Amino acid sequence: MAQEPKRHLIGIERFSSTQDYTYPRRVAAPFSVAPRNRAIHGNRIKSQIRAIRDQFDLNQEQEVPEGLVRDEVIYVEFFSEWGFEFKYEQLHSDLRDYYKILKVTKEVRTFEGQEQKRFKVLVMLAKRGVEHFLSKVEDYLTRNYRDLPDGNPLSQNLIANLDEIRMATLQAFWVDIDTYSFPVSDQEVWWEVWFRRSAYQKDKIEQQLEGAGLNFSPRELFFPEHVIRMVRGTAEQLASSVFLLNSLAELRRPQEINDFITSGDITYEDEQSWLQDLMSRTEFIPDAGERKVFVCLFDSGLTHRHPLIEPLVDESNLHSWNPAWGVEDTGADGGHGTGMAALVLFGDLTEALASSTPIRILHGIESFKIVQPNVSTDKELHGIIYLDGVATVSISNAEVKRVYCISVTNDGVIKSGRPSSASSTLDQIAFETSFEGAGPQLVLVSGGNVKLTNHGDYPNQNFIRSIQDPGQAYNVLTIGAFTQKDRLSRPSKYIPIARLGEMSPRNSTSAAWEPQWPNKPDLVLEGGNQVTDGHFLWAHDELDPLSVNKDFSTRLFRPFGGTSSAVAFASKMAAEILTAYPNFWPETIRGLMVHSADWTPQMLNGININNEGQRRALIRSVGYGVPNLGRALYSAGNSLTLIAQAQLKPYRLDRSNVRYNEFHLYKIPWPTEVLQDQLFDQKVTIKVTLSYFIEPNPGAREYAKNFSYHSHSLDFKLIKEGESPSDFQRRVSAATEVEDEDESPDFREEDWTIKERVRSKGSIKKDFLETNGANLASRNLLAVYPKSGWYRTRKSLEKYDQEVRYSLIVSIETPIEEVDIYTPVENLITIPIRT
Repeated sequence: MAQEPKRHLIGIERFSSTQDYTYPRRVAAPFSVAPRNRAIHGNRIKSQIRAIRDQFDLNQEQEVPEGLVRDEVIYVEFFSEWGFEFKYEQLHSDLRDYYKILKVTKEVRTFEGQEQKRFKVLVMLAKRGVEHFLSKVEDYLTRNYRDLPDGNPLSQNLIANLDEIRMATLQAFWVDIDTYSFPVSDQEVWWEVWFRRSAYQKDKIEQQLEGAGLNFSPRELFFPEHVIRMVRGTAEQLASSVFLLNSLAELRRPQEINDFITSGDITYEDEQSWLQDLMSRTEFIPDAGERKVFVCLFDSGLTHRHPLIEPLVDESNLHSWNPAWGVEDTGADGGHGTGMAALVLFGDLTEALASSTPIRILHGIESFKIVQPNVSTDKELHGIIYLDGVATVSISNAEVKRVYCISVTNDGVIKSGRPSSASSTLDQIAFETSFEGAGPQLVLVSGGNVKLTNHGDYPNQNFIRSIQDPGQAYNVLTIGAFTQKDRLSRPSKYIPIARLGEMSPRNSTSAAWEPQWPNKPDLVLEGGNQVTDGHFLWAHDELDPLSVNKDFSTRLFRPFGGTSSAVAFASKMAAEILTAYPNFWPETIRGLMVHSADWTPQMLNGININNEGQRRALIRSVGYGVPNLGRALYSAGNSLTLIAQAQLKPYRLDRSNVRYNEFHLYKIPWPTEVLQDQLFDQKVTIKVTLSYFIEPNPGAREYAKNFSYHSHSLDFKLIKEGESPSDFQRRVSAATEVEDEDESPDFREEDWTIKERVRSKGSIKKDFLETNGANLASRNLLAVYPKSGWYRTRKSLEKYDQEVRYSLIVSIETPIEEVDIYTPVENLITIPIRT
């Protein structure tokens, strides 16, 4: 059952106190076999296989509705033992049709402080397949290797590490479980149905679909081992039809491919029809004054007369750095700023045009033109342009809140992560020192595109191609690109180079930067894919998001990808969060986006998260992963998010020395009883994100040193299991004396996943740990504490008395939906605190 969305719980800074300082290479594990009592374990598995056989016989005796057929097969899930490898390839035969592996899923858990994995294998079994595995179990029970008295049981590697066998349901075929929920049983949706090609019989399948009342597309996609059909209907209808056949392999959520609008067969009149349908479903707010949140584009201008965006753009909100340039979009190849505007307002038009649902847009668009064709602006003076842009729009429309979106990068200025004048200016703008009264600002920047031409370049070249200036700025959200676009509408000799969920071939990284600079990108969103013939790479319209063409008299729409589309989508998300929570600081919006993000399974494929070098490489290529708007906006009964917006004074002048002044100690309102009672031995995840803005100092001595650029640094620590509050406070005080380059005294004892030495770069820090309720129940003390910066080391600048802001975001979640951890904490927060 879906959880009812709940607003995040705000104001936990009331539960903090101010404390004074006191000064006192991956190796694969060998295959191991689970220890078993041979007779007990073997007979248990044998009983489960026999139950499968009995169900098989029962199924064959049952009548099916008229017009439908049932093949003599059954679908079964095999589960391996936690913590042991599994010889799941023994569940498949290419030579025999009576047992076939359809899907393998790896599950991961933390048990007694150790990460464990197991495999879940979906298998198609014919009657002979069931008998085959029964014979395997009999061999395990009664025969030894080579019939030696002291030999290992036959089939030991398969049977001993097998934990359970279950009948499969239709949901077991769902591949997109990590990104999309399985549709509810009576919801009519489009499905991507994958059939085994070796068992595919077109006439038989279409007869089965028609007999169940399902609609389907006549088009087929053929791959070496699969045939894909688009089918519309409910889960119940699928369960009564294709689930009865021996050819079903997978079910996926359809990927909206923009072939329907970018195909050369589509006429201008067709485009107009799609446009009118979308406009009829869009709620346009007629009075621009009703929009309180704007996304301000620093780009190539905006052709606001495009019919899709004209109702949402006020001409008074269009500006240019050079009045002689005008405000119109003068970008080449269909423009750039206009396409950005459409993505910021509507998202990927592939999805918007293909949908039939209403669209409501509450934020507006501003444009400040910063580039003009054939006019070169000095790349080292982009900071001036940024400052002028902020001042211009702030004076023109002073009463609104803004998200600044910058996708024009200085690709000729790459300094291994070192700050430039442009990136330092953006840090300044975000921090609030751009001009008097400006206040902190939320700035999003694209990481810049990598242009690959050879098949072998991906992904190796992405790891050495740098994020482009000004993406190295500490305080901005730098946005890179991943892709979910991995399929083409027609068979072709070309195939997508990146798989679903992987880094986009256009993504740039900070993997080659000097180690003291921030981890970038911060997040990744959809940036499209490319195709390969095995030798070279090309762009492909269907593998990019879809936006609008500024030259709308000839074509209304155009593909629009790369880190530009990614930062547009991120800006849209930021505006929607700010609209929902207008009193949140820019630091908080930024923090929520990072807090909501996760790595896709494909990003984690082959990564040993326990290896520091691999963790660092992961974060310096795809950041903290893909943000989730739902999680950024709402909590739920089993997923609680707490937020503090607070200020502290990190340093003080003590006679002639600048010393550490204070840290904040949070006694977080905790669902202690629920954790101890209902979640005692159940999985619980705590996630912490700390977001703050630094004041830049790019002119400082020893310029390349991290500590000389940022004004201050903040970090967090959580009390350990069994640690006393006084010991915890002493540990926090000691941590302030450890510089970023040094090894933390307790670094090897950390139970965080990312760990301090990797997360400590930059001004946004996130980490999480998985434990159980009993462990977490007593761990509600958390400290936010300062580390060094030029406010402390540059005494002559007299910034040692400066207060600094931060946003702290703490969440607890459990996969058990029936447990309510939200309400007990909500009740605690509404009770006045005794003083």
